[in-house]
Amino acid sequence: MEKSSVLESFHYVPAAGWTRTAFSVLRAGKVAAARDYRIERAFHPGQDILYCVSGRGHVETLGQRLEVRANQLAWMANEAPHVHCADPDDPWTLLWFRLDGPDPAILRRKLFGEGMPRTIFAEAASPAPWFERLFAALRRRDAGIDLRLNQLVAEFLLMVDRAVNGAGHDDLPGPLASALEAMRADPGFAWTAADLAEATGLGASQVRRLFQKHLRTSPHQWLMRERLMQAQSMLVQGDQPLAEVAEACGFCDVYHFGREFKRSVGISPAAWRRSELSAPG
Repeated sequence: MEKSSVLESFHYVPAAGWTRTAFSVLRAGKVAAARDYRIERAFHPGQDILYCVSGRGHVETLGQRLEVRANQLAWMANEAPHVHCADPDDPWTLLWFRLDGPDPAILRRKLFGEGMPRTIFAEAASPAPWFERLFAALRRRDAGIDLRLNQLVAEFLLMVDRAVNGAGHDDLPGPLASALEAMRADPGFAWTAADLAEATGLGASQVRRLFQKHLRTSPHQWLMRERLMQAQSMLVQGDQPLAEVAEACGFCDVYHFGREFKRSVGISPAAWRRSELSAPG
């Protein structure tokens, strides 16, 4: 029986503690799969990312079964049961790597949201040259390899983001761009679904889909971040009481403001203001 051919294979052990604060690549390679190629696990560290060069196969992850063809990428949720296998009639050739870091599953959700963790690359935007640079870095293992791998991971995420999004963030659909401009101009406004529908000329469900497709977030979550950024500016540029900052930024009261600020930033608005202004505690 024909066997799978491992064309490239790399292993790497990051510096102690590195993956608590930055991203790295634990394994990477290229495999020409045989008809019976199948990997099945209940759990595995990191996240396995597969790019199909030719042929086809299947991925089972997050309760979904996905067909993966040439120029398509699939992101395996290793924290849950997962399978990937070659199509017996047209076994795939794969470029792949294992990503690890502080919480790599967050990166997957940032890129794909709750949708299928799969995307297709245009031929001109193939990640194959990126894999060659990754393999070269793993082959050399220079003194700065941990920093280099973190940089390569960041470059890869931007490539996937462009493939998933279908356009740069400067080329957002007109209605979505109009909504963002209006919300940025007045983040303290309530911005109900009806308000956004009026600003875009679209239905409320269409607006939500645009936010999810192009920004991978909801209108409410996007607006909350804008309000928090406006609040930070007000906290360091003036001496208004927290209640006034909360009202100006659209929070219903200072308690709600403090809760959301601490949940996102990690400390209370008052503590953050003191630390930014280097004022004595």
